[in-house]
Amino acid sequence: MERSTDYWLGIAAALALMLAAALVVLPFLSALLWAAIVTITLWPLRDALVLRLRLGANLSATLMTLALLAILVAPIAAATVVLANYTDDLLGQARSLMQNGLPEPPAWLAALPLVGNWLAEQWAMYRNDGSALLAQLLVLLEQHRGLILKAATGLSSGVAELLLAVFLSFFLLRDGHRITIWLDGGARRLSQEGPQLLRLTARTIEGVVYGIVGTALVSGALGWIGYALAGVPKAFTLALLTFLGAFIPFGTVLVWGPAAVWLFQQGETGWAMFVLAWGAAVISSADNVIKPLLISRGSSMPFVMTLIGAVGGVIAFGVIGVFIGPTLTALAWFLAMQWMSRSQH
Repeated sequence: MERSTDYWLGIAAALALMLAAALVVLPFLSALLWAAIVTITLWPLRDALVLRLRLGANLSATLMTLALLAILVAPIAAATVVLANYTDDLLGQARSLMQNGLPEPPAWLAALPLVGNWLAEQWAMYRNDGSALLAQLLVLLEQHRGLILKAATGLSSGVAELLLAVFLSFFLLRDGHRITIWLDGGARRLSQEGPQLLRLTARTIEGVVYGIVGTALVSGALGWIGYALAGVPKAFTLALLTFLGAFIPFGTVLVWGPAAVWLFQQGETGWAMFVLAWGAAVISSADNVIKPLLISRGSSMPFVMTLIGAVGGVIAFGVIGVFIGPTLTALAWFLAMQWMSRSQH
């Protein structure tokens, strides 16, 4: 039976409409994914507020959205306060370096394996010569100006994206049941395993979130123990920064690394080496061991596949890849196991 021209024109119009709608939604895709992740994670709390406390869908979604805003703003405000407290000291040290250059190098610097002699030579070039140090810093800033601007732009856009995700999560939390019914029906039409895949996606995302938050808590606690033992000032504040840094790949290094450098400057070489070893072997290892273990509880994947999914997701998709990577890996693993079990019958 031949298709009429009107039929094909209708198909073309529908495809054009879907393409246009996809182009409209595409700039908000990342924020929508973040909102979906937040909603899936907080859904048990939402059900408790609606079903047990009888607060209603609108009020529950409003309260949870306001709580999310507070949780989002609180770390930014805490980091701002911490930076403000140390601004004068940092500016004073920077001014001294610009005027007087680097001080005498520590005796242990040249003794470092592999890079010790090179570091000592580089240090000697700017010893007691602030103008040369300033000139070199200006050259480095000029060379990496694009990278610095890109990082600043990425940070500001990331904060705006998180705020948009919180806003969108209100609607997902309010209308989640209707969205779930719609997705379940669509998945059932596509495949018999569609609803099971949706449930696996939700479990995997929950496991990833719990893994990330749990790892951050463990990293912060381990950091506080190490800083306190080494006698680093403001150990609790540094532990809070370590907790926040654990949400970023290799972010904890930005906290325990400067703490070790400060101990070196104070002449506490032994404790500085302890902080370096503690940070590398204990704090950072939590991100590589504890996080995949907690994530793997949300699916039946082996530990190594979960680790590959988390690391590969970050490489492929950026920060949100921490959630997307393990989820895609879990779905692929489930489909592969289903196919293998059917092929054996």
